[in-house]
Amino acid sequence: MKAKLFIISFFLLLISGCTKNIDPVTPDVQNKPTTLLSTSFELNGKASLDGWISPGPPIVKFARAVPQYGGKFSIFLKARSLGAYVSRTIQALTGKHNYRLTFWAKSTEDPGSIAIYKLSGNSKTLIKDRFITEKNWSKFTIDFQLNSSSSDSLQIMLGGSDFSVPQGFNYFDLIDLQSID
Repeated sequence: MKAKLFIISFFLLLISGCTKNIDPVTPDVQNKPTTLLSTSFELNGKASLDGWISPGPPIVKFARAVPQYGGKFSIFLKARSLGAYVSRTIQALTGKHNYRLTFWAKSTEDPGSIAIYKLSGNSKTLIKDRFITEKNWSKFTIDFQLNSSSSDSLQIMLGGSDFSVPQGFNYFDLIDLQSID
């Protein structure tokens, strides 16, 4: 009988000592990208520069040639030497951040280009650039890191071909800039 009592007491003691406080699981929160710019050169079904600065036609136009999911319009640039470029300036995030610029583009004849600049006071510094040589619509990604103050801006510049003869035609669409950290 003492043995049974001892076993039952031991078992109850064992069970009471087996409780464990379980903290709720906190999900691993990853930083989600923050969209700083997203454009497809259209607004309410119509072609639109929507904040892009342009010298205008005949060297900056809209085209109905678009990549898949590109909507109805893309931007069409001819020779850069004739002024075929557009730019968009946005406020940079303060501090050190990682950015990702994605876009769709294609070029004929002579390549077009995209460039990213940091604007700080009267200073303009090239961060990254890319020449577009693909003849078919292609998706591009440019990752970069930037340390900025509250007065700094980012400028994205889309450029047409370098030459007027043979003149290349350059298309851009679905431009998206995100902070990815």
